[in-house]
Amino acid sequence: MKKFVFNNETEGIYPLTLQITDYIKNIAEQLIDDGVSFRIRTILIELLTNSLKHHSDHITNIEVSLKNNKLSIKKLDKGQPFQIKTRQHLLKWPLPVEVLKKNEIAVYGDDFGTLKGRLKNSNKLEFYTEDVDVQYIDRDVINGLNEHYGLMIITRASDMFKYEYKPGTGANNFTSIIQLGN
Repeated sequence: MKKFVFNNETEGIYPLTLQITDYIKNIAEQLIDDGVSFRIRTILIELLTNSLKHHSDHITNIEVSLKNNKLSIKKLDKGQPFQIKTRQHLLKWPLPVEVLKKNEIAVYGDDFGTLKGRLKNSNKLEFYTEDVDVQYIDRDVINGLNEHYGLMIITRASDMFKYEYKPGTGANNFTSIIQLGN
C-alpha cells in the first residue's frame, strides 16, 4: 500500500492525479490499458474534487493498493460525515435505525440514471447505479435528489464503490475497487 497526501488545494488535483496514476502504472503495468487508465484518472479527479468541495480545512489521504489484481483507491479524511438531502430528511452518518430498515437509499439522480446505496449498517454504504428508461422517468424523484453527480461518476468507473464512516475517529473512507485483468 502506498499513501499520498492531498492538501485540498485546487492546483494540487492534476499533479497528484498524475503522480498516483504513474505509481499505479508502475505496480500493475501489464494490467493497465488505456481504458483502465482513464477509469483510474476519472476516479482520482472526482475523489479529489469531492475532498476539495467538502473537506477544505482538512488534509485528505489517498491510499492505493493492489492485491489479487484488485486495485483499491481509498480517500480518507476527517471532514464532515457524508450527507444525503432527501425531500423528507437530511441523512448523516452514522445513520439512524429507522433509515436502515429501508436497506437502500437514493443518493442522486438525473435523466439517465440514479445513484443508490445499499445500506450495510449504520456506518457503511455500497453505491450502485440504475439506468433510467427515459420514457418512464419520475421527475419528482429526480428533482428531489441532491447533488452527488461526482459519486455517480466514480460508481460507474468502479467495479465497486463504497463509503464507511468511523464514528470513533470521525474518519470518512470512500473506497473504489477496479478488477484488473481476468
